[in-house]
Amino acid sequence: MLDFIRLTRPLNLLIIAFTMVAMRHGVVDGFLGMSSAELQAYAVDPEQTIFEEVPGNTFRHGLSEALFWVLVASTVLIAAGGNVINDYFDTRIDRVNKPDEVIVGRTVKRRVAMLGHAVLTTLGVLAGAFAAWRSGQWYLTAIPLFAAGALWTYSTRLKRAFLIGNGLVAVLVALVPLTVGLYEVPALFKLYGTSATGINYAGTEMKIVFAFRGLWAWILGFTFFAFLTTLIRELQKDMADIKGDRADGCRTIPIVMGIPWAKAITLFYFGVVIVALLLVRSVALTDNFSYWYIGAGLVVPLLLSAGLTWAAHTRIEFNRAGNVMKLAMAIAVAFAFFIERTLQ
Repeated sequence: MLDFIRLTRPLNLLIIAFTMVAMRHGVVDGFLGMSSAELQAYAVDPEQTIFEEVPGNTFRHGLSEALFWVLVASTVLIAAGGNVINDYFDTRIDRVNKPDEVIVGRTVKRRVAMLGHAVLTTLGVLAGAFAAWRSGQWYLTAIPLFAAGALWTYSTRLKRAFLIGNGLVAVLVALVPLTVGLYEVPALFKLYGTSATGINYAGTEMKIVFAFRGLWAWILGFTFFAFLTTLIRELQKDMADIKGDRADGCRTIPIVMGIPWAKAITLFYFGVVIVALLLVRSVALTDNFSYWYIGAGLVVPLLLSAGLTWAAHTRIEFNRAGNVMKLAMAIAVAFAFFIERTLQ
């Protein structure tokens, strides 16, 4: 049982859950907290409610906490199933790259791994369909269906294809923060509408247009970051696993174009991410906290990972660069919990 759990890669699943929590309780909570404070400033006294639509001048989530956790469970279950099936089809590669860590076919029977994938994926899709139905957005059922199908296709075919596999993984990772926005933002409009009219502290009528669409700038920023940094991680992994991938007939960038070109492309992506972060810091986030958090907390580990990638020659060295990259990605997600501070 323990080895089957290892197949699901629990740490990666925790990161997925953490990212979704960060989007809801970091980005969305921060935005709603700022909006509530601005609305409260128009009140004559702390007890006055300006808009009937916003009791106590406090904005709340349109998506219930219980339904949010159903959404998290759906995403985690599908990802777990995808990790299991990926290891199932990667057995030959893993026997070359990490022979001591092969699980499928040794401590976990192949039919058990396949059954586990089917159960986890089915539960994940059903949970996703339930979340879409209860939120009144049936069309969002397409997300878990797409993710489940994409993970199967990646493991069986696209992992060995040139370019497409890396791009698909990046899209799937980017869907994690984006999915939260696709549920949260429409739910807020459904709960509060687009605008409201009330009486301010001067006793005059005022109308306010709710700026929930402003959340998209934050959500899409994290989505874009997740996409690009995942491309970097995938290239780092491809360079680390080149020996086994070549033995299995994969056509990854390091195999087709060579390690020097793979490093050059990886450094290009690093450059895009770092320049984008510095632009955001200088144009959109001008507070001191963001200045130091992004500059020291994000750019420094990104530069370190880039340098380690360029200098790497062995599997251990490429994995070391990848671990630093993971740290940078975790720091970036954690920034979500300080959004309200940057908006003050």
